[in-house]
Amino acid sequence: MKKVSCRPLIALLWLILLAGTARAEALSVGGTGSAEPLVRLLFAEFRKQAPDAMLNQISPPIGSGSALKALAAGRIDLAVIGRQPKPEEASRVGQQFALATTAFVLASSDAPHSGGFTVDQLARIYEGQLLTWPGGSPIRLILRARFESDTQVLREMSPAMAKAVDAASLRPGMVTADNDLDTLRLLARTPGSLGPTTVGLLTTSNTRLVVLPINGVAPSLANLKNGSYPWRKTLTVVLPQQPGELAERFATFLRSAAASRLLQAYDYLPYGQ
Repeated sequence: MKKVSCRPLIALLWLILLAGTARAEALSVGGTGSAEPLVRLLFAEFRKQAPDAMLNQISPPIGSGSALKALAAGRIDLAVIGRQPKPEEASRVGQQFALATTAFVLASSDAPHSGGFTVDQLARIYEGQLLTWPGGSPIRLILRARFESDTQVLREMSPAMAKAVDAASLRPGMVTADNDLDTLRLLARTPGSLGPTTVGLLTTSNTRLVVLPINGVAPSLANLKNGSYPWRKTLTVVLPQQPGELAERFATFLRSAAASRLLQAYDYLPYGQ
């Protein structure tokens, strides 16, 4: 019997494999930690129309400011940030658009005070005047850095909160989280914890925490939409000045009906709705 060499077949298979690899294109995305799980979910949906596309998500999260710097320097292809770019930042990047908003909340691992707090009570907590939950167990605050968007939302709740949040950053022994995902981990593992996060991040990360009403209003998507719950965090998509084709395609998808349905399923309100 004549022997048949397998080498031509193996070589052909390698050529097919290499050709498939060459067609695959990666989109590098960085930004706020609160958007990280959401971006993965959105990209998985996007791949139904772009099956060769791959996601390269910068982790741990680099934050909004660093993402804009990386975008301007050409180190990432698209940024999803938790605030509006500052004028000096906007001048170095390209198109931007608000993607969605979600309820900004105060959450705890095991809060016994299901009725939540008023803004005035929150100010007393951050000021260090109210130190315990109603049952007497200590409230353990989880802070964010003063420049973070979560800290800015807290400061904007009231003049008293602005003063109290600044005071909290100066109190000795306070725990400060590095990013949104680190905040979740600290909130989940700290007894009596209290700190900022968003409903959207809790849902997309499948994290179970006690979410506290503020001024008697629950942070639901319906209350966010009708304006009765005013505290929110908006995610903004930013492209470089000369975006690549894949970045433009993904940005277009993010404004599609399919993306809108997914956003609402995970407690995000598409911008403009």
